[in-house]
Amino acid sequence: MFKLSKSKSPNLAKIYHEAEDLLNAIPMIKRRRRRRRIFKFFKFFFSVCLGIFLLLAIFFGPAIFSCLGAYKQARAGKANLEEAISLAEKKSFTQAADYAGLAEENFYFSLARTDEARTRFFVSRIPILNRQLEDASYLIKTAEILSKAFKEGLLIAKNLESASSLTFSRFSREEKRKILKSIYESGPELTGLKANLDLAYLNLEKVEARGILKLFKNKIEKFKQELNHGRELAGQAIPMTEIIPALAGYPGKSNFLVLLQNSDELRPTGGFLGTYGILETDSGDITRFDTHDIYHMDMPVKDLLNVAPPESIKKYLNDKWYMRDANWSPDWPTSAQKIDWFFKKENDLLPPENQINNFSGEFNGLMAITPKLVTDLLAITGPIFIDNEEYNQNNFTRLLEYKVEKEYVQLGVPSWQRKEIIGRILEELKIKLFDLPPDRWLEALDAVVENALKKNILVYFKDDRLEDLTKDLGWAGEIKETAGDYLMIVDANLGALKTDAAMSRSISYNLEQGTNGLFVKLRINYKHNGGFDWRTTRYRTYTRIYVPLGSELVKAEGFTEGDTRVGQEAGKTYFGGFMSIEPGEIGSLNFLYKLPDKLAENIANSKQYELLIQKQPGSQVEALAVDLKLKNEVKSYSPTGFYVNDYGEGVKWETELGVDRKFEINF
Repeated sequence: MFKLSKSKSPNLAKIYHEAEDLLNAIPMIKRRRRRRRIFKFFKFFFSVCLGIFLLLAIFFGPAIFSCLGAYKQARAGKANLEEAISLAEKKSFTQAADYAGLAEENFYFSLARTDEARTRFFVSRIPILNRQLEDASYLIKTAEILSKAFKEGLLIAKNLESASSLTFSRFSREEKRKILKSIYESGPELTGLKANLDLAYLNLEKVEARGILKLFKNKIEKFKQELNHGRELAGQAIPMTEIIPALAGYPGKSNFLVLLQNSDELRPTGGFLGTYGILETDSGDITRFDTHDIYHMDMPVKDLLNVAPPESIKKYLNDKWYMRDANWSPDWPTSAQKIDWFFKKENDLLPPENQINNFSGEFNGLMAITPKLVTDLLAITGPIFIDNEEYNQNNFTRLLEYKVEKEYVQLGVPSWQRKEIIGRILEELKIKLFDLPPDRWLEALDAVVENALKKNILVYFKDDRLEDLTKDLGWAGEIKETAGDYLMIVDANLGALKTDAAMSRSISYNLEQGTNGLFVKLRINYKHNGGFDWRTTRYRTYTRIYVPLGSELVKAEGFTEGDTRVGQEAGKTYFGGFMSIEPGEIGSLNFLYKLPDKLAENIANSKQYELLIQKQPGSQVEALAVDLKLKNEVKSYSPTGFYVNDYGEGVKWETELGVDRKFEINF
């Protein structure tokens, strides 16, 4: 039809004109019919679309309006909650609580509109939409509960608002009692707050982050972790509402026997009991804190007291038992009771010229602290000065040891008075702590709590309820009961000066399940980094390994004297022996033992394995490796926060032992 030019390029102009001539050749009537058919098609198409839109509007319109209402209320709730947080930071607690209440109402109505949308006939029958709205409901409910919890927390803070302008030392006795009364009576409110945080966490756990919410999955997971941390803090705060007033002498006066443990001379509960003190508190005031060298108790009665010591003390240290060695059990409640017994016994036997305590009543409890607590508090208060000598967080332990172990001889200070400086240091520290501005109180409290969790503070109450609360807090230093696997390694420095300051420790725990049961290979390495001087010498330790009751020792290597002793204490089996390590040398203890068959049965029935490794107070374990090989297929494990390797046949963790550690595998 078309005649193309012989040229390689087509003649486009000619093609266009010929196509136009062809189109004009079509009769006009046919063109009108074609346009009519096209118009009818589009008319029909738009009619169908309009119908579908109207049907969607009829079926889903109410749900859409409900969702829009829910969104509007949620945004208002978010704005009110942010305003509440801003006001709380300015310590306007009353206004902040009002805005938190408004936020709670906003989220309540938002949840109602969301649930309204979910119950619509057609929405409820479309799974994908229903699941999206279900997740949204859980998130909104979480926000509602958190707003309520925040409001409750603000009301508690308001009760303590009067303490926001003065240092603690400037409060009158009545003002201190008012503050302690507020703390003491806040227990029920904190319990309610904790319950709301638990409920919020449960709702957040139900969010599966599907569809659109999948984009926010990481943020939801991060918020879940923060919420869980908040739950833990609230859980810690509840027992503290009774423990803090009891320690501070409210509602009645309290008396405590305080033991200063030197962790550089490690003993089972944290260190050698070189110094003790009698602490009296009344309505937030320290009305008495006298400290004395423990030899002021032991030496005057050495010929009057005849108590047979534990076999290991008798063999490697003394043939008699005195107060200074009374913390032989690693279970602090047990040792605390024994120390209390020795105090009463020796105090009654002290000759008139040695009666230094002026105390004949009952202690409400006992506390033990290591130097780490003091150095951490010095980091907050700044240095203190005694006789123009600076004591700070970096030099406190070593300088004090030098003063009471060596320099007193050079200065001609009688040995009987060499530790009087400790009381002066603690008095200055108390003054600086009580003079801290209110905005630093939380910092000091955090330091105390952290040291308690690391067992640099141990607390024992004679009151059963307070003692149970102390255990809930993790401050009691007890050997814990557990249905699963267990390990605690306890060293006792016997006549090795302050050599623990120069020792490095590492632990390797390997569990393997065989046809004959569960077997553990345990290795403990000691490296002596010191020498022979006034402070350090060869390391002499009596070491006990606490394992589940009924465990059977197969082999033990590394003890340098005598056989391995197998015994029972605090519901555990222990393996014990003596070891000596020269300066610059490395010593190792190796054990192979079988765990009780009952433990293997529990694992098979529960499909779960748990291992609790407890830290000895005062000890420093730089490296801990836990390698678990069990027959069952591993489904999940915890913790996952530090280095962990799931290598198919088992799970291996590498960490340190600064606090008690719990490891768990689910099959």
